[in-house]
Amino acid sequence: MLCYKYNKLFISFAVISLCFCTSYSYSKGKIYGKSKTLSKEYIKYENCRLRQTLINIKDGQKDGYKCIYKRQGRGKDITVFQPSPICQKSFKCKTEVQ
Repeated sequence: MLCYKYNKLFISFAVISLCFCTSYSYSKGKIYGKSKTLSKEYIKYENCRLRQTLINIKDGQKDGYKCIYKRQGRGKDITVFQPSPICQKSFKCKTEVQ
C-alpha cells in the first residue's frame, strides 16, 4: 500500500514536470525593420607579437623605452612608448586596412 502511494506520487510529479518543460521552437526567425547587427561594421583584430625592446633617447637623454610589435599579417610594425623596460609578449591589435 505504501509503495503504491509513492508510485502514484512519482507518476503525478513526472506528468506535472513534463507539462512545464519548454520545448525548442523550430520556426524561422523574422526581423521586422532594420537589423542593428547586420548593418553594424565589425572591427577585425589580429595578434601582434613583441619583436624587440629599445631604449628611447630624446634630446640626448633616456626617455623611457620603445616596445616594437610585429603584426601577424601584413602591415607596419606597432611602436608603444612606456617608462619601464618590461613589455607584454603579445596583444590583439586592429588589422591595418590596405
